[in-house]
Amino acid sequence: MSKKTFWPSWRRQLLITVTGILLYGGLSWMTNIFLAGGQGIEIRPGVAVPIFVGLSCGPLAGFVTGFLGNFLGDFLTGWFAYPPDPSTGSAFLDVVKGYYLHWQLGNGLMGAIAGLASLRSSRYANWKDYLRAFAFTATGIIIAMGLASTIHIYLYPGMSLRDGLLDLYWPVVRVNLFNAIILVPILLFNRQNLDLRSTAWMRSGMMQRLALAILVSAALPVALLGFFLTQGTGTAIDPGELTVKLIFTVVATLAFTIANAGLLAQSMSRPLLRLTQAARSMEAGELTSEQAQDLQATTGTDEISRLSQMFGRMAREVIQREEGLRQQVQQLRIEIDEAKKARQVSEITETEYFRTLREKARRMRSSKEDEASPAENSTHDVEETLQGQEEEENA
Repeated sequence: MSKKTFWPSWRRQLLITVTGILLYGGLSWMTNIFLAGGQGIEIRPGVAVPIFVGLSCGPLAGFVTGFLGNFLGDFLTGWFAYPPDPSTGSAFLDVVKGYYLHWQLGNGLMGAIAGLASLRSSRYANWKDYLRAFAFTATGIIIAMGLASTIHIYLYPGMSLRDGLLDLYWPVVRVNLFNAIILVPILLFNRQNLDLRSTAWMRSGMMQRLALAILVSAALPVALLGFFLTQGTGTAIDPGELTVKLIFTVVATLAFTIANAGLLAQSMSRPLLRLTQAARSMEAGELTSEQAQDLQATTGTDEISRLSQMFGRMAREVIQREEGLRQQVQQLRIEIDEAKKARQVSEITETEYFRTLREKARRMRSSKEDEASPAENSTHDVEETLQGQEEEENA
């Protein structure tokens, strides 16, 4: 296994790892203080940070982020108690117990095991890649939290194995899996598609519309959760009441989000469908200049509106160019027909037979002798015959 696989681009790796440690520590402190659930319900968005770092940068970065980030969060929360009371009788175990190093180790392993998926590829572009990331994430959470819970049961002899599994291991695995399944795919998707090297997307009208729609959709659940949490401050929250409030929040959020997403999708799809239909009509040669002008007159400054305007302008230019080409082709056909007729006449008049007839007619017309009336009639008949033949051949 190459060194580059574990530590590619060490400056970038170091920056991501340090950022992950600070972010995980800060989020852990916030959730430990404000969002720790008293009825077995806990929100831990920070758990996605070491997993995401591991999946993106490798197992080493995932382990360091999980270990030091969780250590920082516990330190800020004030959970450390060294020396522990009661003491274990071992200096090493006292350090482990007082600083909860077994949980720091578990969080580090959680990021490291998930990071093993990046050894094959750190790109997550299709559903197979996401399934691979999910498999390593779930495996890491199950193994890492199982190791940390086992050490915790050993350090606290008064806790039975059954209590450790039901009250310690299963809740932390459930919470971590729930948060990771929701947040990690979102982070991976944005990492795969976000280009931070360019700032053009910040000026994008489409980006602004999407960001506004997301913020509006997120406003309702944030407001409801904030209202429910502040109402329960200082008093015991009834689990049934909390469940009803959460269900109401989820249902209202889904309804609001679906309605908002539907309106946004309609506003985006309508000009796209119009543009698609215009492209099909142009491909079939059925797009009129008036339709192209309507597209060019599309209002708006977002990317779809600008695309419609540019397409309408180019379509009008193409239609005008095709019309000009048709006129040129028609004029060329007329000139070709005239040249063809002239060539055919020339081919007829240049024959020896036609020249002989013409010479005879000339001599007959210029004859000074007075011919009898029958002879004149005969001459006129010859001339008329020759002219008729010439006109018939020209035709």
